[in-house]
Amino acid sequence: MADESRKEYQLITDKIAEMKPVFDRMDEDEKLYLLDPYTMKKLGNESEKEKDVANVTLNDPLLYATKAIAIIGSYERQPVIEGQDLSDKKTTKIEQFQNDIFYLIDEWLVKRGKGSLGAFINEQVCIRGRIPARSCVRLDEEGNVIPDVLSIDARYFPYEAGEDGMIWGAGIYNRSKAQLERTYKKELEERHITLGNDLTEVRDFWNAEKEIVFIGGKILKEQPNPYGYPPFILSICPIGCMFNTKDALKHQGESIFWPNRELWKEKNRTATVLQTLSVKALTNALQLEMEHPETATKPEESPFAPDTVHAVEKGGGYRPMPINDIKNATRLFYSVLEACLQRGELTPLDYGTLAFPLSSVAILNLIAARNDIFAPRLSTIAEFCQSLTGMIIKQCVSSGKTIKLGRPGSQNTYSPSDFEGEYSIKYNFFLMSKEQTAADASLAATLKGTVPDDYIRREIFKVQDPDGMKVQLESEQAEKLDEVLFLYRRASSLIDVSETKPEPERTKKQTEAYILAKRIVTILKQREGMGQLSPIEGKGEPEPKGKELLPLFAQGGGAGRPKTEEAQGEQQEV
Repeated sequence: MADESRKEYQLITDKIAEMKPVFDRMDEDEKLYLLDPYTMKKLGNESEKEKDVANVTLNDPLLYATKAIAIIGSYERQPVIEGQDLSDKKTTKIEQFQNDIFYLIDEWLVKRGKGSLGAFINEQVCIRGRIPARSCVRLDEEGNVIPDVLSIDARYFPYEAGEDGMIWGAGIYNRSKAQLERTYKKELEERHITLGNDLTEVRDFWNAEKEIVFIGGKILKEQPNPYGYPPFILSICPIGCMFNTKDALKHQGESIFWPNRELWKEKNRTATVLQTLSVKALTNALQLEMEHPETATKPEESPFAPDTVHAVEKGGGYRPMPINDIKNATRLFYSVLEACLQRGELTPLDYGTLAFPLSSVAILNLIAARNDIFAPRLSTIAEFCQSLTGMIIKQCVSSGKTIKLGRPGSQNTYSPSDFEGEYSIKYNFFLMSKEQTAADASLAATLKGTVPDDYIRREIFKVQDPDGMKVQLESEQAEKLDEVLFLYRRASSLIDVSETKPEPERTKKQTEAYILAKRIVTILKQREGMGQLSPIEGKGEPEPKGKELLPLFAQGGGAGRPKTEEAQGEQQEV
């Protein structure tokens, strides 16, 4: 029986045919992403190219995609461990494990000539709308962790899902002859498989019972699945069509290109028309006035050459064809098209092309529009990281051994008992944006005195650790109120620092601490004797009142309300 007729191989082939609408959409997006050159086709006949046109391919899709990927990558990911009766030590241990294992995975991928896991995730969720990966984390003979997490392009990942999760999945890869010989040298020799110089298709099939590797339609390797489940993770973006119709499959897990996919083609067509009209102006069509044009002999080509002068009779001669209406209509359509495209992608604020200042409310509205694009994709990334971390923990715990992970020089040890208990892993995302920070500061200054400071920290600035920041702020305010407290803390820090310094530097720090200690004693003695603050205490200059960074609302010419002079709230890290 030929290997192509194996049930597993046929499952993959049939699923590829079933998912063709999704894969075709991904191919279409890939052409936009990689700026596939635009070629104008004849109206009503897409198979025939239009002749004598100046085809133009604009870079809008690429700029949008790279900017979106960069913004997604700039979000700071914070893991949150939730569960009952979990100590802070255990939650910290699990969070620490995630950081260590993701560092090890990135190192493992980069060594193999691939991008980091984070870069792969960001590109997949934006361009493909799905994030698949395979996790086969295991220990080698010496007990070292092998972080075998393989990134899979969603375009080449057919799978079957059931009520309890994935039934089977298959990663499809194109591998060079050298790569295959390094990985499967023994299997190639045993099965007498000869490889060509071109890239070879590899289908890596997994279900709960076994793994089968097909190369060029032939079985290269077949072995039991040691995990008891397909070791794949797949997260699908919730943006798309969820109808139960035949054509809806194409739009399940949509990319960021969905709103503008067809409009970018129209923009290339319009730019091509405008460019062609400009080029044709050099050799424009002409009309010749004649007494009897239906019977007169017409010239086969223009009699004019560049930079020449020709005399013609009055009322006769050649004139350009009237195409100004075509140009005006094309320009009008282009402006309408540009407005539609703008509503379907990022704002000028994100591109840094805003030519005029905005109020804080306007900036927050623009940021909210941007969040509409990224919020569902961030939730997809969170779901993927949660599933991946859970599978890795399960694979590490199944070994029953204590493992060591982390960066060189700061490795941490983990035992199976560190992961016991019932808990869930969630993620919060935070974006460091100067525009949003400025807008939030302006809004906080307006609200200050009408809402609690804790509300401003939590709801306006969305501080990651509002309670910790409150303690830090109160500590700084206490130092400003009492110079002795400031001097004491400063002297203590100098003593602590001196312990790690060489002898000359240590002596210098200890001397500085001694001088501050003497000042503390002097101030306290004078306070005790006078019954009030010592006159030698530095009062410092009063802090100037803050000015509003941005107006809360846009102000009309001359009739706007006066700018507020109230002090700004403390600057917070968002």
